[in-house]
Amino acid sequence: MLTRLFKSIQSIIYNQQTTDDNNQPSMTVSPPSPTIGQTLSDENENNDPIPPISILMIEETGSPIPSDTSISALLSTTELEEQDNLVDQHDTCLDINSTPPVTSSTTLALEVVPTPSTSTTSSLGSDSSLKKRRILSTYDAYAGYDQVQPTKSRNKRSKRVKKADPECIVFDNVVVSYTQKTMPKDMEKYYYQRYSYFSKYDDGILMDREGWFSVTPESIARHIAQRCQSDVIIDAFCGCGGNTIQFALTCERVIAIDIDPVKLKCAQHNAKIYGVEDRIEFILGSFYDLAPFLKADVVFLSPPWGGPSYLQEKVYNLKTMMPGNGMSIFKLAAKITPNVAFFVPRNTNPNQLALLAGHGRFCEIERNYLRGNLKALTAYYGDDLPNWTALDDIMANRQQQ
Repeated sequence: MLTRLFKSIQSIIYNQQTTDDNNQPSMTVSPPSPTIGQTLSDENENNDPIPPISILMIEETGSPIPSDTSISALLSTTELEEQDNLVDQHDTCLDINSTPPVTSSTTLALEVVPTPSTSTTSSLGSDSSLKKRRILSTYDAYAGYDQVQPTKSRNKRSKRVKKADPECIVFDNVVVSYTQKTMPKDMEKYYYQRYSYFSKYDDGILMDREGWFSVTPESIARHIAQRCQSDVIIDAFCGCGGNTIQFALTCERVIAIDIDPVKLKCAQHNAKIYGVEDRIEFILGSFYDLAPFLKADVVFLSPPWGGPSYLQEKVYNLKTMMPGNGMSIFKLAAKITPNVAFFVPRNTNPNQLALLAGHGRFCEIERNYLRGNLKALTAYYGDDLPNWTALDDIMANRQQQ
């Protein structure tokens, strides 16, 4: 029916006769040339419709369709198939797929299918005409795609700047700064935990290879420092300074000792980052040699454990597995002060720790957890360090049983 209507419009000739004082002859207006939509509907009436690029919805309730607008009544957009020949981008592609029967009580959903345009304004007409036709949206799905995008060379240049690795720092031919790329494969898991070791890691914390798997996690070191609060404390094996820094926040004076000059330089550097270097006395030397000449209120022992291989053993033996004999190390510390905190592997033989307290004396063995995982044990000895209240409660419960 619509096709016949369009054809009848094309055949109408409007004759307009005007008479004036000069008796000018009447003017005949030739028929308007068919629109692209009409040409497509006449010549390609049996061809498949052109697929839509963007869809504008119109609701028609029975009022006549304006004769100056070409439309297509589509039952479903899923029925459209691609065509090779597309029309000019500045016109409206229209085709009639089928015309369902319409009654006065039925609402016909019509879809106008325009081709892409460089302007966000629809080619159907002005704003006033759009309102008359009850167009719900004039959004151009391709708006903004023609904007100038940054060149690939600029993107690559900016990415190179962001991914630039910091300069490698070396002390005595030993690398003390690592990135995710330079970290050895067998130590990558330690790099992912770097912020648990030092919360200020990004400020320039330095550690050598051994320091990565021997440093005490910061939260555990903070807890031990609170338990060991005193005037003067000795960190007999300070390493890269994890415990030393926390002791400087709770004690008046810290004596930090290590035999490795690289680790001692890292500890000094890291202490500056935390702003506590003025409360620490760093000594390069062996605790075995210096112990007879030292005095302090508390001694903290965290000797090397012999590397990560200790976890493969069911029970860790302080005498045979700890370098330097852990039992002998404790005896040296006990000559300085009875208040000793001993930081040992989590699988350490508890009987050995109890024997270190001496006959008839007690010690407190504390389990240190990090994120729910048991990391290590800390044994507290002496008159001041153990939690005697907790020990009294334990003994009272045993007597009642």
